[in-house]
Amino acid sequence: MRTQDRSQLTAFATELDFPLDDFQVEACRALEDHHDVLVCAPTGAGKTIVGEFAARLALRSAGRCFYTTPIKALSNQKYLDLSRRFGDDRVGLLTGDISLDPHAPVVVMTTEVLRSMLHGDSPLLRGLTHVVMDEVHYLADRERGAVWEETILALPDGVTLTSLSATVSNAEEFGGWLREVRGDVTVVVEDSRPVPLTQHMLAGGRLFDLLSPSGTVDDALERYIAHRRLVEAAPGPTAGRRHRRRRSRERAGPEVGDLPGTVARLEAEQLLPAIWFRFSRNGCDDAVAECLDSPIRLTQAADIAEIRAVADRHIASLPPADLDAVGCAEWLEGLERGVAAHHAGLVPAFRHTVEELFARGLLRVVFATETLAVGVNMPARTVVLERLVKPTADGPVRLTPGEYTQLTGRAGRRGIDVEGHAVVLWSPESDPATVAGLAGARSYPLHSSLRVGYNTAINLVARRGIRGAREFLQRSFAQYQAERSVAALTDAVRANSAALHDLDTELGSIGGLTEYRQLSDRLAEARRTGSADLVSALARAVRSHPVHRRGDRDRLLALSARRAALHGDTERMRTRIDEVTGRLVGTFDRTLDLLEERGYLIRDPAGEAVHVTDDGRRLGRIYCTNDLLVAECVRTGAWSGLTSAELAAVACSALGETRRRTVGVPGRTTPAIDEALHATMRSWSELAGREEHHGLAVAPDPDPVAVAAIHRWARGDGLAAALDAAADAGLSAGDLVRRYLRTLDLLDQTGLCRRDELPAVSFTPP
Repeated sequence: MRTQDRSQLTAFATELDFPLDDFQVEACRALEDHHDVLVCAPTGAGKTIVGEFAARLALRSAGRCFYTTPIKALSNQKYLDLSRRFGDDRVGLLTGDISLDPHAPVVVMTTEVLRSMLHGDSPLLRGLTHVVMDEVHYLADRERGAVWEETILALPDGVTLTSLSATVSNAEEFGGWLREVRGDVTVVVEDSRPVPLTQHMLAGGRLFDLLSPSGTVDDALERYIAHRRLVEAAPGPTAGRRHRRRRSRERAGPEVGDLPGTVARLEAEQLLPAIWFRFSRNGCDDAVAECLDSPIRLTQAADIAEIRAVADRHIASLPPADLDAVGCAEWLEGLERGVAAHHAGLVPAFRHTVEELFARGLLRVVFATETLAVGVNMPARTVVLERLVKPTADGPVRLTPGEYTQLTGRAGRRGIDVEGHAVVLWSPESDPATVAGLAGARSYPLHSSLRVGYNTAINLVARRGIRGAREFLQRSFAQYQAERSVAALTDAVRANSAALHDLDTELGSIGGLTEYRQLSDRLAEARRTGSADLVSALARAVRSHPVHRRGDRDRLLALSARRAALHGDTERMRTRIDEVTGRLVGTFDRTLDLLEERGYLIRDPAGEAVHVTDDGRRLGRIYCTNDLLVAECVRTGAWSGLTSAELAAVACSALGETRRRTVGVPGRTTPAIDEALHATMRSWSELAGREEHHGLAVAPDPDPVAVAAIHRWARGDGLAAALDAAADAGLSAGDLVRRYLRTLDLLDQTGLCRRDELPAVSFTPP
């Protein structure tokens, strides 16, 4: 078998137009030996080659391979890549809204799809021999990371798992957990980038090296920044200060306010193509608009025909009215001038066009949100970071070293560029020393984000029972890390227990020591604060006690006091260990209490056997942040009597979107929708109270911002009308498409409405 397997790697290598790196060979050989593999390597190093080899092994053994990714855009891309490598007839795609040949021997899917298959014992799992989890470091994602952990734990033992991760500093810890739950796992870590990365800072229109050859902040950059600060801080008359501020802004260079000028500077420095990261969808769109308002043209006349051909192919099936509604003319103008935006707010057809054109080198600058850093194959010569602070649902936060590395990892095209470039635009918040710290950090630990949600709890007890569900959670990476975090305390408890045993052995034959010590302590206290009669009575009790007559009583008392202190310390450490290591199971138990209270399951009096009700089984099929709220609205009839379009409108409010609320006007709908929305809010309010009572996190409240837009689309008013309503609510076209698709998924899961009862979406990939 080994000889045959080795021939597979040899044959695979001959099909590639580049030699395999050592880490790729090591990982592929481990797969040949039927080991699970964890590969941690920088962006662009070629981790996915290992995943493709896993797919080849599955094909050659007449097995099946599932290739999972964190986002639909990456799934679509991997589907195209694997189809080119193995043939269209052998590769399928499942992303929730797209189903192409799900019975193919190789199927690309989002990780959520595989998690759902495992929970539901899908027949598609038959014959599965290999699973590839691309971007497995997403396990740390606060909102979605639990999906990866649940999936790894639920995979059958006979499936070979290939985990592909960005560089993390605790790869061995993660690998140790994988070995504990999966068996033989080979951990392969590659630290070197395939293309060296040079760090720069753009300030005052000048491009500085960030670091000197010795690794410290470059002297010329430090002198320039110090001079800038002196000029801006200089005192003087008000008019003089205004004049100086104006001159300072002028001298500050194009990075402050002249975005097209900065693009022109990057072109002059031969730093294009570039990905310019902005942490705002509107900011990306505004950047393109600024370029279109300027004379910038980054393409050649000969490029225009090819750009239009690619764009026309992606949008050929879309109705002209819909294209007009989403601003196709302006989008095409940007493409032809070499600039575009890329973010989740774009309609999918536009986003995929941008990805293909950039990969072909026909786009020179793409203004992108950080979603582009998640695996989508769009390397550039240069990555530009405008800010080191990004907005989140909880307010602005600074980039972590891992996030900085992930973003700048897109710089440098293997086989094209000699080196990649990261350019940070200077601002007071982007101090050179801060940037140097981010660039030089080598600690990007991977932490579990597993939480026990309602859907997870129901599916676990339905398949494993309560005891089995607890055992499942106790095998999690979250539990593994919790136990390691208190390892020192566990060692201390073990040492203390041994010492207590020795003390008990020595003191065990001597009775009354504790009583005598307590009497002595009370006597000492009475002498400080008590009455003469109390002192006299306690003194007589101490003198008459048998221990008082022992010649070694002082030594015995010291040993007894030491034992009491040691016992107290040990119990406190045990309590702390229980708090940390029992947190996950404790949350699970409280979740079951709430689910039983609401009628989703019934436990026997002993609390171990469980029956999942029909409502509980429906909850087990609902996958969204507000799963229990949706289930409650169905169970209580809050959404009864609605048309399909009205149902879609109301259901979209309960998706549990975790992005910050969009400021806008939801728009008018129908009385039935208004009544159902009020009922939904009442259900959420009641649930929130019960969640607080049980010590559980409160789920997001319903958000009606997209209700009017979804209703117009769902009842057939057309995309233009829906986009008008979305614009009033502050939603982009891509936001609307994404929410509509998620709503269709949700209605499928509830069983209240079928997809074919509502208008289809034309902006998804063919």
